Amino acid sequence: MTADKLVKEDAELFEYMKNHYQSDNEREFFEKIRYKQEHVLTSSHDLILSELNNEDRLYIVRCEYEEYIVGQEFITEEQHVVCLYDALNLNLKKTGLLDKDINLFEWLRQRDYAGVEYDHNYDDI
Repeated sequence: MTADKLVKEDAELFEYMKNHYQSDNEREFFEKIRYKQEHVLTSSHDLILSELNNEDRLYIVRCEYEEYIVGQEFITEEQHVVCLYDALNLNLKKTGLLDKDINLFEWLRQRDYAGVEYDHNYDDI
């Protein structure tokens, strides 16, 4: 996969974020996730955030190149989306994952990406 193969929404998101990072952790998140989406296939899934690493017990898993599953430890209905843009725009209250009216992007920003992992690709473990 190359940059020209990113879905339009993700390509635009990555370009926009280059000039709008609010922290070094946010820059690291977008740079590493972009690299993964462009170059690293995962057939066994890539754990981006474990439910064990945050008080809300949310998890984020990357599938193949740019699909994502977002869920919560005790909620059986996961959200499966086709790109990072869609994952970050999930309203966590509307999806039933949290009581807060907040999207995943705002939630990650509030935490300054605490708990996010970049080396948990199950293909490599």
